[in-house]
Amino acid sequence: MSLLKTLKKIGNAVIDEAMKQQSKQMRSGSRNPATGRNEVPTIGGKTLREWESGWQYVGYLDSIDLSRYSSYVGLYKAELDGEVMYVGRAVEYSNGGIRKRLSDYTRASDSARKHTSGRLMHANAADLKIYLLLVGTDEEAVAATKQLERYFIGKYSPAWNKVFR
Repeated sequence: MSLLKTLKKIGNAVIDEAMKQQSKQMRSGSRNPATGRNEVPTIGGKTLREWESGWQYVGYLDSIDLSRYSSYVGLYKAELDGEVMYVGRAVEYSNGGIRKRLSDYTRASDSARKHTSGRLMHANAADLKIYLLLVGTDEEAVAATKQLERYFIGKYSPAWNKVFR
């Protein structure tokens, strides 16, 4: 193995571990020095446990009806054979939202599949179970979605999120 490949492998392992630790710390919270109490952080007014319980199964990527998700921003999780392969976000609430983002993976044009992860989503569309985490329909929801994406990538450590590092 070349030196660059070795360094990349080590770097990815360090990043993975850091994301897992950050995810764990976000979930457990921290002690408030003034009160001495453990405070659980919130994102968008909900705790991470509340967000975790909000995932909704909507079907297989190649056959789900996404029309009702056109104005929503949030996260999507793709599972293959019970393993989380990818966690992505849709943040364009005024331009098709989650519907548009997930449709990018199944349409004939490959303009949204420049990254390996997009090509893998397209190639496995018939076998990918999709779960949605609807966050909202405004700018505040966009900010919360970006924070939640980091948390869930750290939590699940999906293989296809690592491909483009």
